Amino acid sequence: MQTIGERLEEARKRKGISIREAAETTKIRSDYLQKFEANSFDVDLPPLYLKGFLKAYARFLELDPERLLSDFNSIVTEGKPARRETREVYGRVDFADGARAAEGGPAVPPSRSAQDQALLLKFGLLGGGAIVLVVVIIVLCKVLFFNAPAKPASSLAQPPAATQTDGAQTLTFTAIEATRVKVVQDPDGAVVFNGSLARGESKSMKKLGKLLITVEAGKNVRMEVNGRSYPVPLDGYGQFHLE
Repeated sequence: MQTIGERLEEARKRKGISIREAAETTKIRSDYLQKFEANSFDVDLPPLYLKGFLKAYARFLELDPERLLSDFNSIVTEGKPARRETREVYGRVDFADGARAAEGGPAVPPSRSAQDQALLLKFGLLGGGAIVLVVVIIVLCKVLFFNAPAKPASSLAQPPAATQTDGAQTLTFTAIEATRVKVVQDPDGAVVFNGSLARGESKSMKKLGKLLITVEAGKNVRMEVNGRSYPVPLDGYGQFHLE
Protein backbone atom coordinates (compact mmCIF):
# COMPACT_ATOMS: atom_id res chain seq x y z
CA MET A 1 0.00 0.00 0.00
CA GLN A 2 1.39 3.41 -0.92
CA THR A 3 2.41 5.81 1.82
CA ILE A 4 1.08 9.34 2.03
CA GLY A 5 4.35 10.69 0.64
CA GLU A 6 4.35 8.29 -2.32
CA ARG A 7 0.81 9.29 -3.25
CA LEU A 8 1.70 12.98 -3.08
CA GLU A 9 4.84 12.56 -5.17
CA GLU A 10 3.10 10.41 -7.76
CA ALA A 11 0.23 12.90 -8.10
CA ARG A 12 2.63 15.82 -8.50
CA LYS A 13 4.64 14.07 -11.18
CA ARG A 14 1.45 13.07 -12.94
CA LYS A 15 0.61 16.78 -13.19
CA GLY A 16 4.12 17.38 -14.59
CA ILE A 17 5.17 20.09 -12.12
CA SER A 18 8.18 20.53 -9.87
CA ILE A 19 8.32 21.03 -6.10
CA ARG A 20 9.18 24.71 -6.68
CA GLU A 21 6.15 25.22 -8.95
CA ALA A 22 3.89 23.48 -6.47
CA ALA A 23 5.22 25.68 -3.66
CA GLU A 24 4.66 28.87 -5.67
CA THR A 25 1.07 27.88 -6.46
CA THR A 26 0.06 26.61 -3.01
CA LYS A 27 2.14 29.20 -1.07
CA ILE A 28 3.51 26.31 1.03
CA ARG A 29 7.25 26.24 1.63
CA SER A 30 9.06 23.87 -0.71
CA ASP A 31 10.99 22.20 2.12
CA TYR A 32 7.68 21.28 3.75
CA LEU A 33 6.45 19.76 0.49
CA GLN A 34 9.68 17.79 0.12
CA LYS A 35 9.28 16.35 3.60
CA PHE A 36 5.63 15.47 2.95
CA GLU A 37 6.59 13.57 -0.19
CA ALA A 38 9.37 11.84 1.75
CA ASN A 39 6.68 10.73 4.21
CA SER A 40 8.44 12.75 6.89
CA PHE A 41 6.18 14.94 8.97
CA ASP A 42 8.78 16.07 11.52
CA VAL A 43 8.26 19.73 10.69
CA ASP A 44 8.14 22.27 13.48
CA LEU A 45 4.48 23.13 12.99
CA PRO A 46 1.40 22.93 15.22
CA PRO A 47 -0.75 19.87 14.35
CA LEU A 48 -3.54 22.13 13.09
CA TYR A 49 -1.16 23.85 10.67
CA LEU A 50 0.35 20.59 9.52
CA LYS A 51 -3.07 19.16 8.69
CA GLY A 52 -4.02 22.37 6.92
CA PHE A 53 -0.93 22.18 4.70
CA LEU A 54 -1.56 18.51 3.89
CA LYS A 55 -5.19 19.19 3.05
CA ALA A 56 -4.31 22.15 0.82
CA TYR A 57 -1.56 20.20 -0.98
CA ALA A 58 -3.83 17.18 -1.52
CA ARG A 59 -6.55 19.40 -2.93
CA PHE A 60 -4.03 21.05 -5.29
CA LEU A 61 -2.89 17.61 -6.53
CA GLU A 62 -6.54 16.56 -7.01
CA LEU A 63 -6.35 13.90 -4.32
CA ASP A 64 -9.05 13.19 -1.73
CA PRO A 65 -8.01 15.48 1.18
CA GLU A 66 -10.27 13.75 3.70
CA ARG A 67 -8.81 10.34 2.94
CA LEU A 68 -5.28 11.72 3.15
CA LEU A 69 -5.99 13.31 6.55
CA SER A 70 -7.59 10.08 7.73
CA ASP A 71 -4.41 8.16 6.86
CA PHE A 72 -2.32 10.84 8.57
CA ASN A 73 -4.45 10.64 11.73
CA SER A 74 -3.99 6.87 11.70
CA ILE A 75 -0.23 7.34 11.69
CA VAL A 76 -0.43 9.75 14.63
CA THR A 77 -2.81 7.45 16.53
CA GLU A 78 -0.50 4.49 16.12
CA GLY A 79 2.22 6.46 17.87
CA LYS A 80 4.32 7.24 14.83
CA PRO A 81 4.39 11.03 14.81
CA ALA A 82 7.48 12.48 13.20
CA ARG A 83 10.14 13.77 15.55
CA ARG A 84 10.67 17.52 15.71
CA GLU A 85 13.88 19.06 14.49
CA THR A 86 15.35 22.40 15.42
CA ARG A 87 12.87 25.26 15.44
CA GLU A 88 12.56 27.02 12.11
CA VAL A 89 11.32 30.50 11.47
CA TYR A 90 7.99 30.32 9.72
CA GLY A 91 7.91 32.10 6.43
CA ARG A 92 4.85 33.69 4.94
CA VAL A 93 2.49 30.95 3.81
CA ASP A 94 -0.89 31.07 2.15
CA PHE A 95 -3.04 27.94 2.19
CA ALA A 96 -4.96 27.25 -0.97
CA ASP A 97 -8.10 27.67 1.14
CA GLY A 98 -7.06 31.09 2.50
CA ALA A 99 -5.21 30.29 5.79
CA ARG A 100 -2.20 32.48 6.62
CA ALA A 101 0.61 32.46 9.14
CA ALA A 102 2.21 35.54 10.63
CA GLU A 103 5.68 36.23 9.32
CA GLY A 104 8.48 35.69 11.80
CA GLY A 105 6.16 35.20 14.80
CA PRO A 106 3.80 32.71 16.47
CA ALA A 107 1.58 30.86 14.07
CA VAL A 108 -2.00 32.00 13.74
CA PRO A 109 -4.50 29.16 13.40
CA PRO A 110 -5.63 28.84 9.79
CA SER A 111 -9.05 30.08 8.86
CA ARG A 112 -11.71 27.77 7.58
CA SER A 113 -11.49 26.61 4.00
CA ALA A 114 -13.47 28.41 1.32
CA GLN A 115 -15.83 25.43 1.13
CA ASP A 116 -16.49 25.54 4.90
CA GLN A 117 -17.00 29.30 4.77
CA ALA A 118 -19.46 28.96 1.90
CA LEU A 119 -21.37 26.30 3.84
CA LEU A 120 -21.52 28.49 6.94
CA LEU A 121 -22.66 31.45 4.84
CA LYS A 122 -25.38 29.31 3.26
CA PHE A 123 -26.71 28.17 6.63
CA GLY A 124 -26.49 31.72 7.95
CA LEU A 125 -28.55 33.06 5.05
CA LEU A 126 -31.12 30.29 5.45
CA GLY A 127 -31.40 30.96 9.17
CA GLY A 128 -31.68 34.69 8.63
CA GLY A 129 -34.32 34.20 5.94
CA ALA A 130 -36.35 31.95 8.26
CA ILE A 131 -36.24 34.57 11.03
CA VAL A 132 -37.36 37.32 8.64
CA LEU A 133 -40.21 35.12 7.39
CA VAL A 134 -41.42 34.45 10.94
CA VAL A 135 -41.34 38.18 11.75
CA VAL A 136 -43.31 39.02 8.59
CA ILE A 137 -45.94 36.38 9.42
CA ILE A 138 -46.31 37.72 12.97
CA VAL A 139 -46.70 41.29 11.70
CA LEU A 140 -49.29 40.24 9.11
CA CYS A 141 -51.26 38.32 11.74
CA LYS A 142 -51.33 41.37 14.00
CA VAL A 143 -52.43 43.63 11.16
CA LEU A 144 -55.11 41.27 9.85
CA PHE A 145 -56.56 39.90 13.10
CA PHE A 146 -55.93 42.57 15.71
CA ASN A 147 -55.91 45.95 13.96
CA ALA A 148 -58.73 45.47 11.42
CA PRO A 149 -61.74 47.46 12.66
CA ALA A 150 -64.94 45.46 12.91
CA LYS A 151 -67.73 46.56 10.63
CA PRO A 152 -70.88 47.67 12.45
CA ALA A 153 -73.50 44.96 12.37
CA SER A 154 -76.13 47.48 11.32
CA SER A 155 -74.23 48.22 8.09
CA LEU A 156 -74.62 44.62 6.95
CA ALA A 157 -78.38 44.79 7.23
CA GLN A 158 -78.70 48.10 5.41
CA PRO A 159 -79.39 47.98 1.63
CA PRO A 160 -77.25 50.16 -0.65
CA ALA A 161 -77.85 53.87 -0.09
CA ALA A 162 -78.69 54.40 -3.77
CA THR A 163 -81.76 52.15 -3.56
CA GLN A 164 -83.01 54.10 -0.55
CA THR A 165 -82.48 57.66 -1.73
CA ASP A 166 -82.76 57.79 -5.51
CA GLY A 167 -85.63 55.33 -6.02
CA ALA A 168 -83.65 53.35 -8.59
CA GLN A 169 -84.65 49.80 -9.48
CA THR A 170 -82.53 46.99 -10.85
CA LEU A 171 -83.46 45.78 -14.30
CA THR A 172 -82.02 42.42 -15.39
CA PHE A 173 -82.13 40.70 -18.78
CA THR A 174 -81.24 37.00 -19.13
CA ALA A 175 -80.81 35.46 -22.58
CA ILE A 176 -82.63 32.15 -23.10
CA GLU A 177 -81.00 32.02 -26.52
CA ALA A 178 -78.52 34.43 -28.08
CA THR A 179 -80.15 37.78 -28.77
CA ARG A 180 -79.57 41.54 -28.74
CA VAL A 181 -81.11 44.14 -26.41
CA LYS A 182 -81.12 47.95 -26.43
CA VAL A 183 -82.36 50.02 -23.47
CA VAL A 184 -82.93 53.80 -23.83
CA GLN A 185 -83.94 56.24 -21.10
CA ASP A 186 -87.26 57.88 -22.07
CA PRO A 187 -87.71 60.76 -22.73
CA ASP A 188 -84.09 62.06 -22.70
CA GLY A 189 -82.87 59.32 -25.09
CA ALA A 190 -79.83 58.30 -23.01
CA VAL A 191 -78.68 54.78 -23.93
CA VAL A 192 -78.54 52.62 -20.81
CA PHE A 193 -77.45 49.42 -22.59
CA ASN A 194 -76.95 48.31 -26.16
CA GLY A 195 -75.35 44.96 -26.81
CA SER A 196 -75.61 41.24 -27.47
CA LEU A 197 -76.30 38.59 -24.87
CA ALA A 198 -75.04 35.02 -25.29
CA ARG A 199 -77.18 32.09 -24.24
CA GLY A 200 -77.47 32.04 -20.44
CA GLU A 201 -75.78 35.45 -20.08
CA SER A 202 -77.37 38.07 -17.80
CA LYS A 203 -77.07 41.85 -17.81
CA SER A 204 -78.23 44.11 -14.95
CA MET A 205 -78.65 47.89 -14.97
CA LYS A 206 -80.30 50.71 -13.01
CA LYS A 207 -83.85 51.64 -13.96
CA LEU A 208 -84.81 55.27 -13.35
CA GLY A 209 -88.22 56.12 -14.68
CA LYS A 210 -89.65 55.08 -18.05
CA LEU A 211 -87.53 53.02 -20.49
CA LEU A 212 -87.80 52.25 -24.22
CA ILE A 213 -86.62 48.67 -24.81
CA THR A 214 -85.79 47.17 -28.21
CA VAL A 215 -85.26 43.38 -28.50
CA GLU A 216 -84.09 41.33 -31.46
CA ALA A 217 -86.20 38.35 -30.41
CA GLY A 218 -88.52 38.84 -27.44
CA LYS A 219 -89.00 35.10 -26.94
CA ASN A 220 -85.27 34.67 -26.35
CA VAL A 221 -84.97 36.99 -23.36
CA ARG A 222 -86.30 36.98 -19.78
CA MET A 223 -86.78 40.29 -17.92
CA GLU A 224 -86.73 40.96 -14.15
CA VAL A 225 -87.18 44.12 -12.08
CA ASN A 226 -85.78 43.92 -8.56
CA GLY A 227 -85.80 40.12 -8.86
CA ARG A 228 -89.44 39.98 -9.95
CA SER A 229 -90.10 38.46 -13.36
CA TYR A 230 -91.89 40.58 -15.99
CA PRO A 231 -93.09 39.18 -19.36
CA VAL A 232 -91.63 40.55 -22.59
CA PRO A 233 -94.71 41.67 -24.60
CA LEU A 234 -93.51 40.37 -28.00
CA ASP A 235 -91.94 37.26 -29.51
CA GLY A 236 -89.85 38.65 -32.35
CA TYR A 237 -88.16 41.93 -33.09
CA GLY A 238 -89.84 45.04 -31.66
CA GLN A 239 -89.94 47.80 -29.08
CA PHE A 240 -91.94 48.33 -25.91
CA HIS A 241 -92.03 50.74 -22.98
CA LEU A 242 -91.35 49.77 -19.38
CA GLU A 243 -92.86 52.18 -16.84
